[in-house]
Amino acid sequence: MDIDTVLGKIDETTQDYSMPRRVKAVLKKVGDDLKKKDQDMSMRITTAIYGIEEVSGDINIPMHAKTQLWDIISDLEALKR
Repeated sequence: MDIDTVLGKIDETTQDYSMPRRVKAVLKKVGDDLKKKDQDMSMRITTAIYGIEEVSGDINIPMHAKTQLWDIISDLEALKR
């Protein structure tokens, strides 16, 4: 697993028409932040995980969307190790 694979999943998820706009906005920001080179990679990953976890807790998000978000979080946590 590498960062480009995770960024691809994030991009793919933002293209999902059933994904709420709020979640798409957070994923877009997370993707942009992960691409920045001005911070340590582990710090960028931790910030991304927290951002995605925050929106995944919303009760209005469909279950399939939560599953996609949890998959991305899992991939980010694997990169952090």
